[in-house]
Amino acid sequence: MGSILMGLASTWANESHRWEFLKRLITYGYRCYVPSPAMRALDRLTASVPRFVVTCNCNGRFERAGFSSDGILETEGSYARLCCSAGCSDETYDALAFFGASDVPRCPRCGAALDVAVDDTGRISRLEPFHSQEANLRAFLARHADERVCVLELGVGQRNQAIKAPLMAWAESAPLASYVVLNREDPILPSLSSERVASACGDLGEALVALAEGAR
Repeated sequence: MGSILMGLASTWANESHRWEFLKRLITYGYRCYVPSPAMRALDRLTASVPRFVVTCNCNGRFERAGFSSDGILETEGSYARLCCSAGCSDETYDALAFFGASDVPRCPRCGAALDVAVDDTGRISRLEPFHSQEANLRAFLARHADERVCVLELGVGQRNQAIKAPLMAWAESAPLASYVVLNREDPILPSLSSERVASACGDLGEALVALAEGAR
């Protein structure tokens, strides 16, 4: 097993083995997370203005770093939430609430095993809180559509259509929006005038820390 994705996609011998893997994943990815210098810098740079985070990371780290849960959309779900593996409802549960139990956590509705609420196919969007997160993003964009807004795209894969495509389209329709890409890859940019678009290639952590230091 060479990656987290391989572990999530693997067929395990039994539910207990899978839950042991998930507990290690939740502990590593969320429970024991301490905000990195880059995350703290991003918080400092944006804390004084209205902000909304759209992320395909599945680890709940933005909220733990000080970002409001009302201003986050996790497009592929989160290890911090568990859902019914049989899909009997749209409800999710706090993963940490089950860490003290020795048995596999069970859905209170149907008794099926609970699993992490993570899915890269888009089906996760029907579950709460992710469905509400999408509604919050739509409301945020509508509320600020005629204001000066900067879409700050940080480390997003340049072929990521789930995040890039709708945000670029929104920026192109918003008269005062600007769009900035910071990435190691050659950027794909929206169709905006040169004074409203910019890109930089480099290390994300180093750049955010430097910007935060310069903004003091």
